[in-house]
Amino acid sequence: MTRRRLRVLVTRPLGEAELFAVALAMRGHEAVLAPMVTIAPVAGAEVDLGEAQAILFTSANGVRAFAIARRERDLPAFCVGDATAAAARATGFTNVESASGDVEALATLVRERLKPADGALVHAAGTVVAGDLSGALSADGFEVRRAQLYKAEPAATMPAEAAAEIRAGRIDAVTFFSPRTAEIFARVAHASGFHDEFRGVAAVALAQSALAALHREDCAFGAEIAASRPDEAALLDALDRLAEEPAMTEEAPPPKFELPGQPEAGASKKEAAPPREKPRAAVLVPIAVALVVALVGILGWAYWQTAMTGGTTVSRVIEQRLAALDRRIAQAETRPAPPAAPVDLSPFEVRLKALEARDGAPASDLAARIAALEARPAGDPSQQAAIAALTAENRRLADELARVQAEIGRLQGGIVEQVNDRAGVRRAEFRLAVSQLRDALGAGRPFAAELAIVRDLAGEPLGDGLAAPLVAAAEDGIETRASLARRFTGLANAAIASARTQAMPGILGEIVERAQGFFSIRRVGDVPGDSPAARVARAEARLSVDDLAGALGALEGVQGEAWAVGLVPWIETVRRRLAAERAANALAGLPVAGG
Repeated sequence: MTRRRLRVLVTRPLGEAELFAVALAMRGHEAVLAPMVTIAPVAGAEVDLGEAQAILFTSANGVRAFAIARRERDLPAFCVGDATAAAARATGFTNVESASGDVEALATLVRERLKPADGALVHAAGTVVAGDLSGALSADGFEVRRAQLYKAEPAATMPAEAAAEIRAGRIDAVTFFSPRTAEIFARVAHASGFHDEFRGVAAVALAQSALAALHREDCAFGAEIAASRPDEAALLDALDRLAEEPAMTEEAPPPKFELPGQPEAGASKKEAAPPREKPRAAVLVPIAVALVVALVGILGWAYWQTAMTGGTTVSRVIEQRLAALDRRIAQAETRPAPPAAPVDLSPFEVRLKALEARDGAPASDLAARIAALEARPAGDPSQQAAIAALTAENRRLADELARVQAEIGRLQGGIVEQVNDRAGVRRAEFRLAVSQLRDALGAGRPFAAELAIVRDLAGEPLGDGLAAPLVAAAEDGIETRASLARRFTGLANAAIASARTQAMPGILGEIVERAQGFFSIRRVGDVPGDSPAARVARAEARLSVDDLAGALGALEGVQGEAWAVGLVPWIETVRRRLAAERAANALAGLPVAGG
């Protein structure tokens, strides 16, 4: 049986959802993102690592929140699954073990590797946890300290794109990684007016507990599938098996093509409209042209549709993967340093003055006193003993002075190092702000708040030439690359149809215009020439590889053409996006105040 391509609704938090979308694309599926929770750090969260022997992570979110709160990476890290373990290694942990399962598997691993007498266990968790890890380990004598480092805020509405795909019946499966996410999804779906829309959709979950949560919320699916193991790889395998099964909804019948003037199916010959009286040649030639156009269109339709769908998916996955990587790099690099405490040098100054004032004379006068003793008559019995005592005292004071000066130098060096660290943190904060701005720009969201932070951290007003494209789009955002690529298809069809109609006036143009209501034929790829079809084909080829600038270049100069009227707003949006992207990329090279 032919393996079909699934459209999968992903309910994980945004960062994990984007990475999971890449994994789906690598297996030939397409992701529609619908995060049901938003992850946010808990302000002022504290982590007590005193006499701790290990850290327990039950999610990658816990790893990232811990990396923000603390710098320590020397304790062993015990992780619930392989993805969480990978996140721990990415943030600097070197001693990492994965339970490759759920909370119970993690508890079993801890019991096998650790002893209660060796110290406490720190559980880096959120405000809401799945399972009772603390209770399971406390029963065996372990001290478990749960640090609430992040909170998962539930979604109130279904994202617009996901809602549109559900209503259109274009979702094949919905994935659930936890019971809480499943509960939130069911409530949001009911609140959005979805009830029977999932009868032809499969619910694919990491464990039976998530499917049970759907039952509690009365959210029915056409099929329910639990992964063979509670990990991401097993869930992907379950989706692959689903793709090998027939779809749960009947495929729509193929489009029916009829030429103008033909009677409908089932109509009698008497009911058919009589043909208009025209010369034989005037009738036969247009009909022959229409038949040839129909034949070529039917043969090329499937190939063209496949090529365009593939191009859109690739560009979309690239956007998601780059956004995810930007966020992971920014989180790893930005860990706030504690404020530098002022260093009090006054005790060392007091010690120096005391040393210099010993015996009523500065230490620098000891050499003169020794010289005076040496000038006494040789018969003085106390001369040699006094000289030896003063020489030893001079050496001791010199050593003490050198020691104090070295300590002062070390402290001053520490102050400089902390100042440099603060400058590094400032630069990291700037990079994070720029990354967040680029994320919002890439996703088509407004980014006025992110731009304000970038301008503040830059330490000086942004030049008008650099800021203008960003300021102009900050309040409303700009349409995404993926959306622009998808929308171009319909605009291009309309533009080519307009060009053909203008090129064939009279009855031939009328026949072609009617035929275009049933199908559209145009070339794709790197087509040479300056005709409308060639320009559109080159632009479409550039969009298939996410080359927005190349697509704009292929359409350069068409704004004045009558056939391209519908393309003009699209071209202007592309120009705005490219200008804003160039400005956002240039921000990384700006100087940072204090850095």
